[in-house]
Amino acid sequence: MSDDAAPALARTVWAVLAAALVWHLLTLLAPPLQPPLRDSAGRDFASYHYAAKVAAAGGDPYDKARLEEVARSEGTRRRVHPYFYPPPFVLFVLWSVPLSLPVAFGVWEVFNELFLIAAGLALWRWWRPLSPWVGAVVVGVGALSYGVSYGAELGQANAFVLALILAGLWQEERRPGLAGALVGVAAMAKMSPALIVLWWILRRRWTAVAASIGCAVALSVLVLPWVSAGHQLGFYTGVLPRLGGGDYNGLTIQIGMFGNHSVPNVLHQLFPSGHNALSGAARAGSAVATFSVLGALGWLFFRPTSDPVRLAAQASTVLVAMLLVPVYTFEHHLLLALPAMILSVVGVERGLLSRRWVIPLGLALAVLAFPLPYLKQLSVRVLDGAPSVVLLGVQEAKFVALCTLGAAVASLGLSRVRERGRMQRLFLDDP
Repeated sequence: MSDDAAPALARTVWAVLAAALVWHLLTLLAPPLQPPLRDSAGRDFASYHYAAKVAAAGGDPYDKARLEEVARSEGTRRRVHPYFYPPPFVLFVLWSVPLSLPVAFGVWEVFNELFLIAAGLALWRWWRPLSPWVGAVVVGVGALSYGVSYGAELGQANAFVLALILAGLWQEERRPGLAGALVGVAAMAKMSPALIVLWWILRRRWTAVAASIGCAVALSVLVLPWVSAGHQLGFYTGVLPRLGGGDYNGLTIQIGMFGNHSVPNVLHQLFPSGHNALSGAARAGSAVATFSVLGALGWLFFRPTSDPVRLAAQASTVLVAMLLVPVYTFEHHLLLALPAMILSVVGVERGLLSRRWVIPLGLALAVLAFPLPYLKQLSVRVLDGAPSVVLLGVQEAKFVALCTLGAAVASLGLSRVRERGRMQRLFLDDP
């Protein structure tokens, strides 16, 4: 690149970044594309808020009826989604107990933005030796992905979990104990980050594994004044085992609704049960699919490597797997796919991924970032009356895109990067 072209390119990149940030702010401030239902004040955050209030009063946060009783007593809403998160997650929302639901929801929205910024900074710090454009790609992909703004709109906790995971993965090489503790906290907010710990076991990262387990135990003890041992046991023996069958502690959202992007959902479409739970065939297929995905990743990534590019790709693949195996994977969960989306763009730009991936990845990224309400309108209005296979293809387009993205980053996790030695020195010498 000539000396004259470099400043012009830099100005273009900064202009694009500014436009992306403005776009992100507009998506947060504009009316939602999918208007909220009546009686849904506080959106999904209400579940965390009232679970914390019930726990602070000595009750069982997993008792949906009790959550709704408190909500009705405050005049906010009649129905509340059940709480089905690990017991220590209550610690992270206790701050909301003295606040009203609307005020607490507003504070959580601010927290979500801070968590998103923290996740982006951690990823940039971790991957900046890969390309000088990593920061721009992080901002661009994050701003254009509908799942980011939708998660903030719902008051979901995925940005919090993603920030913890990425901070932990960034610190793994130099501070494995800190990395394990951060991922341990993430696993006690949502169970799926435990797959990162399994990946560490595969790689014999015992310090990180021990720290994550120790952190999980410590948090379980710390939360005892609010969630008793009996209520915690109830989660691990009652709520958690039922998650695999689609019983999310009484969640009434349909498994087969438009916008569920998981393997169990596809099996539920093929082998319906007639009610909101997986049929025997779908449950068996989901178990086989889960063990197949985990087994395949274990077999593919079994050979130890110190190549930081391959490790980044493997971590991104694990995050995509975290989306494919649960019964419910909605739009807001797609935040966990952001590292894979970003790495695929950088991989193509640096020539680390074969050019054969350009078209499949371009389509996959466009589909994953596309607003789900518009995709649903395409299915309901434009394609009304089309063959069922066409409608199913549109409905499951994001699932296919996730699989394509996972395959791309998995292939990068296996490949021998041409600049491996240089990349490794850059990663390890980066201050």
